[in-house]
Amino acid sequence: MARLNLRSRNQWLPIAATLVFASALTALLAYGMQRATQLRSASSALQVASELSSEPQLLRSELTLIQRGLETQTYVGDSIKTVGTLSARATDSYEQLKKDMAAADLTDNPDMAARLAAAQNNWQSYDEPLRALDKAQHQELYTDSASGSELNAAGRELKRTVDQLLIAQAKSSQQLRTSLVDLAAALRNAVIHNGSSLRSLLLGGTGLALMLLALMLYFAVRARQSSAAALLAERQVSDILATVREGLFLIDRDGVIGDAHSTSLSDLLHVAAPAGQRFEELLEPLVDDKTLQAATRFLALLWKERVHEDLIESVNPLSQIEVRIIRPMGGHETRHLSFSFRRVRGADNSSGFLLGAVTDVTERVLLARELEQVRADSESQAAVMLQLAKSDPVQLQMFLSSTDASLRKANALLTVPGSDQNKLRSKLDGVYREVHSIKGDAAALGIGTCVQRLHAIEDLLGALRTQPSLSGDVFVPVVIRLDELMTHLAGLGQLMERFAGLRANTGTQMVNLEGESQRNSAVVDVAMPVVPAPGIALESLFRSLAAEVGASAGREVQLQFEGLETVPPQLATRIKNIVVQMIRNAIVHGIESPEERSSAGKAAIGTIRIAFRLNSGDQYTLTVEDDGQGLAYERIIDKALRLGLVEPAQAAALDKAAIFRLIFQPGFSTSETVTEHAGRGIGLDVVNAMVRECGGRIGISTAPGQFSRFKVLLPRQVPTLEPSSSAA
Repeated sequence: MARLNLRSRNQWLPIAATLVFASALTALLAYGMQRATQLRSASSALQVASELSSEPQLLRSELTLIQRGLETQTYVGDSIKTVGTLSARATDSYEQLKKDMAAADLTDNPDMAARLAAAQNNWQSYDEPLRALDKAQHQELYTDSASGSELNAAGRELKRTVDQLLIAQAKSSQQLRTSLVDLAAALRNAVIHNGSSLRSLLLGGTGLALMLLALMLYFAVRARQSSAAALLAERQVSDILATVREGLFLIDRDGVIGDAHSTSLSDLLHVAAPAGQRFEELLEPLVDDKTLQAATRFLALLWKERVHEDLIESVNPLSQIEVRIIRPMGGHETRHLSFSFRRVRGADNSSGFLLGAVTDVTERVLLARELEQVRADSESQAAVMLQLAKSDPVQLQMFLSSTDASLRKANALLTVPGSDQNKLRSKLDGVYREVHSIKGDAAALGIGTCVQRLHAIEDLLGALRTQPSLSGDVFVPVVIRLDELMTHLAGLGQLMERFAGLRANTGTQMVNLEGESQRNSAVVDVAMPVVPAPGIALESLFRSLAAEVGASAGREVQLQFEGLETVPPQLATRIKNIVVQMIRNAIVHGIESPEERSSAGKAAIGTIRIAFRLNSGDQYTLTVEDDGQGLAYERIIDKALRLGLVEPAQAAALDKAAIFRLIFQPGFSTSETVTEHAGRGIGLDVVNAMVRECGGRIGISTAPGQFSRFKVLLPRQVPTLEPSSSAA
């Protein structure tokens, strides 16, 4: 309550007196600074005038040297240049003298202005004849003869000019020196006057400062006497604020937290001293920018008297927020806070503060989430069962087996210790490839629950790619998400076994819900599943993937196959992984929309041709070709420059083949947005890594607006993939 007495007249008296004295002292200091500036400029002008008084003598000395040099037929070029340099320097000095006198407010004085004008006029009359020497700087002055060197016509002309200058300037030098001496004397008087004036101002300012100090001491004694009365009231308020569990605080119209706040506020916001800080500054580390801006607008509405605070409480953006609190001993914890605000009205019904209250509602939020999770788990299990019903059981088993191998490889990469940035980047790219490869297989089978989880992991990995430096700790969230994915896949494996047992008991066949032909349906025997030929399984998988990606990208695509029935079993997984990425890349980046294809004179449905054959040598050839828009090397090199993959000088020297190879770089993508199937720059990186592991090669052929063809050469003897038998 004692703080409210600040509004009384007795409390305003010291403030008013301090403002008056401070204003007077400020004005005095400002005037003193002005006088000091004038004194500095006048002193500078005096120095320049003193220096100029010696210039005529220097010029005369140089002219004499020229005269003697011409008489003795010696080199006079340096003396001529020196005369020009001295003349130019003197001219600049006169300009500087004029500027300094103007800065010192001396040019407004008629006497000073007349003295300056006289000096300048005398210099101009003195300097003008010197310009005749400029023509002689680049002329030959001597002629060689049988008796020695002698002056030529130009030399004799220069000799006459110098003789005349020495005769004519004997009188003008005295006039110029006299005018400069008069000007210097006047400037000296001005410096003395400004110095005396500045000294008087300093003495006055010192006296005024002493008076202000005495006044402040007087008011300090009075404030100490009144503080005792306020101390008791503050102690009572502090006891109340230390007791309540909610974080109570006041916000003024400038958004600053008041001195009076509950002790719980510091504990809830983990801020040692919230008083005096802006409320926006306290919120900034707790919420995102969008929520912070919404909170600022909401508080601005509360200050408007016509706005009903109860009605707008429903749009309070801080009614429930999630914050991450850093623990003092390391680590962090997630809490949920709820803010509410009310206007504080005084005796005159005016509102000068907002009363804020913050409460920890973590337990309530977690309980609500548990209830929501129970419901979501029920719905998710139903969705998973529907996805399993749609999927081919053999392809699903192959997916779980290959995914187990990929996840084990990703975990092995994550467990490799090291702090070198290059090794950490290599670890990041390796895990990214494995995750992206699994995501392609999941999308081909239409397992949306896996695709969503893998997409979230890719978001984490993509964010790590943008960080300037990495450490081992940044991979912890990725490990947690991978563990969740493995748990989910284990659940899929258990559900698949139940489906297989159900089919075996009933003797029925699974109907393919994707509209595939009956040849892809099978009766699953738990002991000995019916495995279709690799070519048939791959064709079914690729058609399913093309339909999924095409629907997502708004493209119509048909697939044509050649030789997939000849794929050897030991290459089936590798061929599948490569072609899955190539199909996604072709549909998203190559095949145009039906409208664009029609306008280009193409069929509305794009075509992707996939061919596999054994060459005459010991190599297999895999070809993936689409009839889309082809590769635009200008767009590729532009994106590579923006990503910093090449320097401008390197880009100018690259041929088209080298430019096309840039699309295999990790993180490279011509897509400007990230979607489920494009934009991360990892698909072709995965293909390149797989081909290198096999010891193979990739070739690219393209024609703008017509086609893109990727030819993969694989040796017949490649390492065999041996995934784990149990699903992760």
